[in-house]
Amino acid sequence: MCGHGYVEGGRCRANGHVDGAVRSGETCFCGGKIPRHFTLPAVLLLLDKEPSHGYALFQRLSELGITESGMSPATVYRVLSRLEEDGLATHEYSDDGQGPTRKVYALNEEGRKALAEWRVHIERVRGLLDWFVDEASDGQAR
Repeated sequence: MCGHGYVEGGRCRANGHVDGAVRSGETCFCGGKIPRHFTLPAVLLLLDKEPSHGYALFQRLSELGITESGMSPATVYRVLSRLEEDGLATHEYSDDGQGPTRKVYALNEEGRKALAEWRVHIERVRGLLDWFVDEASDGQAR
């Protein structure tokens, strides 16, 4: 788990871990990765903002830093399939004249309910994270 953004060969290159080599007995505990199950609620939120196709969603997730290294667009397509199977989203085919016909996904009412449930869950987790940061700070400047 490295949030420095310098991961190479599975090792953090920050904090003296030059060229991917960790000094003997050292491990990077920066813990900066996005939780792996955060992709689903992020896709729900993006679809709530506007209907979209899978690759555009993948690009937006990448811009937000939500995708992890090595994550492929196939992950987003699996999430979209799951949303449809669970009755949370629908798709229509769109041909914008720039490439192949694409499936454009949109949330339905059930999808918006699921997004609201995720929001409550994430607020609870945020409360725990705030507690952790406060306790771990132990009076230190953040």
